[in-house]
Amino acid sequence: MSDRLILAQDGWGEALPEWVAVLIAECDRTSQNVVAKQLGVSATVVSQAIRNRYAGNMVRIESTVRDVFMNAPVQCPALQVEIASAACLDHRRRAETWSHSNPFRVRMTRACRACPKFTKTEGET
Repeated sequence: MSDRLILAQDGWGEALPEWVAVLIAECDRTSQNVVAKQLGVSATVVSQAIRNRYAGNMVRIESTVRDVFMNAPVQCPALQVEIASAACLDHRRRAETWSHSNPFRVRMTRACRACPKFTKTEGET
């Protein structure tokens, strides 16, 4: 049993969410800093999420962990196909800063911003 798992059980109790277990496994497999970079957050946010002490939007952290590491397919309304959730997350993050330089980017920016998975706080840490 890893130290992170013990800390998570102290914070979450016996009902440890699946996404937290995946987050811990990824941290143990690589490092907390690598995982934080992949999620687009700080290592402190990862630590606080594991311990159930994150004061920010925990649902956003859960969603990002699911998108990056659990990779469930998402039906993209703009592309009209099923894409990996990591690709969806990438499109949503780009929609924050995309310029309207070509028709594809315009379509994706509009679609991503209208999608229920998109939040204005995607890039916050």
